[in-house]
Order: sequence, then C-alpha cells, then structure tokens
Amino acid sequence: MRIAVRRTVIALLAASLWTGCTPLKHGGPRDAAIIFHNDATDQADVYAIGSGGDPIRIGTVFAGRTEVLRVPSTATGATYRVNVVARIFGNGRVVATGPFTLEAGQTMDVRLTSDEKFLALLPTSGG
Repeated sequence: MRIAVRRTVIALLAASLWTGCTPLKHGGPRDAAIIFHNDATDQADVYAIGSGGDPIRIGTVFAGRTEVLRVPSTATGATYRVNVVARIFGNGRVVATGPFTLEAGQTMDVRLTSDEKFLALLPTSGG
C-alpha cells in the first residue's frame, strides 16, 4: 500500500514539474522596457518596430512627462532588435532611435529632445 502511494506521489510530482515549468505557465519571457522622457512641448505616440517591420504602439507620453513603456517580446522577436519611433502630435513629425538590441528584462532610456528632432538613446543607469 505504501509503495502504491509513494509511486502515485512521485508520478504526480513528475507530472506537475513537467507541465508546470513551461514559459507559458510563468508568463513567458519578461518584457523589456523603455523609460521615455518627453522634453518636447507636444505629446508623442511611441511605437516599437521589430525585425518584422510592424509597428506596435507601446504608449503615449505627454509633454514634459516621463513614462515607463513596456516593450513586448513580440516587438523584439528572436533577434532582440528594435527601433523606437515617436510621432509628435503637434506637427506630425516622426523621429526614430534607429535599431538597437533590447533583450527581455532590459530597460533603456529614450529621450525626445525639446526641439522634437531627435530621440537620444542611453542604457538605464542602475540607481
């Protein structure tokens, strides 16, 4: 009887480990993030464009504000390459960082300059 119980417990434990440790059960890989500083006088819609070329809107940042925007892993894809693009509301101008590497769990600072002509990209300082 004890042997049967022990086998059942071991089988249940093995089954739970087998099905419980998949990325889907733990929410998959962690998303990356952008800390977007909008130093401009207009709000900006912010997009992430991965290697597939499809823009994914990750948020809107109002003038003079800083927001943390989540970049889903679907935007970076397997290459972890992304281009952050901002569309400025006041004049329709579009500015981009250019492609850069952004892995799951990483955070980068992106700053829209006050003249609305550049997106400056810097690694986030730890602190």
